[in-house]
Amino acid sequence: MDFKSRTKEEAYAFLVSAGVIRPNERTLAGQEKEEMWMILQFLDVGHQTNNQRFITNHYQYGNCHYTVTFFDGDEYEITEITRDTNGKF
Repeated sequence: MDFKSRTKEEAYAFLVSAGVIRPNERTLAGQEKEEMWMILQFLDVGHQTNNQRFITNHYQYGNCHYTVTFFDGDEYEITEITRDTNGKF
């Protein structure tokens, strides 16, 4: 794809369709991450994946899907995935 002849919107749409940009996902940080982790601990894990390097728990809270990935030690990352206009995650 020749990006020089494309508009900014067309280039963005291409990157979304290729899966490079995920407009419905964001990684939580700071106080927001800590507060959401406190809430998620009260919920049941929807399902869990384990690839022997890290463990990912999946939660459903409100209209959002959350993935909590645990790394070595006390390190973890929370990703919030919201529904798109079609109601899909």
